[in-house]
Amino acid sequence: MDQRAGTALLGNPVRGIQGLRAGGRGVDGVAAQLHPDQSRPRSRHRSATMSSYNTEAIAVLKEKIATSTRILVRERLIGPFGHPSSRIPGTDLVAVLGHTHDDVKDLAETDPGDVVVMDLDGEVVDGSMDAPGERFMHTEIYRARSDVGAVIHAHPMHCIAFSMTDAPLAPVWHLCTLFADGVPVYDSAVQIDNPERGRAVAAALGDRKGILLRGHGLTVVGMSIEEATVSAVNLERSARLQIMAQGLGAVETIDRAELTDDLLTDGLTLEEYTHTQWDYWAMETAR
Repeated sequence: MDQRAGTALLGNPVRGIQGLRAGGRGVDGVAAQLHPDQSRPRSRHRSATMSSYNTEAIAVLKEKIATSTRILVRERLIGPFGHPSSRIPGTDLVAVLGHTHDDVKDLAETDPGDVVVMDLDGEVVDGSMDAPGERFMHTEIYRARSDVGAVIHAHPMHCIAFSMTDAPLAPVWHLCTLFADGVPVYDSAVQIDNPERGRAVAAALGDRKGILLRGHGLTVVGMSIEEATVSAVNLERSARLQIMAQGLGAVETIDRAELTDDLLTDGLTLEEYTHTQWDYWAMETAR
């Protein structure tokens, strides 16, 4: 399998992760709401039923997934296809945008009622519609990566263009240095519609932040739905900038020497990187 990737620049691109905001922003914050009697989330391998969890906290998570969907539509990463998801912390359940195709839903108007809850076998345990056809991309990444709290699958044009060539998608923009370890390519254009293909994507992703699927789209992961959403948008923006720059001349990637131990050269933390952009875009979609 072709593991093409951009230039690696950072040894640990997620310094500052410990500073995630309180009040439910981040995996541990949501887990504390879901299990108020516990300070840390329970094992995600525990068998779960919806009656076991704080429905108010799950409602908050569904609202965040709806907001993520509206942001991704606004930024042209998804149209009728594409789906964000979030692990319900301390469980083996996943909240994901449902299969809205039958309703011809305008995803710019996504609301929490369009979000379903499924288990890691892809079976819906709560919701009024089916899970998306490519749900196994989500479930198998969650199985493989205990550090992942959210997954975005989208079909942005500029990232897809890179997936079809041998040109590496490299970090050329300072807001895309989270992908400094490179963006591999899953060398198949098939639908990820069964567990075996989901496992193949998870294996190709490895421990990285995102992966391109040849002639298909991208999949980006994060600790939270906010982080994954912001990172997916910025990866597509960086791809567009790289294509624009290549038309002007040789493209310079961001060099390791230009970076500090923090996320960006000005010391921007992951919390600021995530929530400054998330809050702004969420406000824009609410207008």
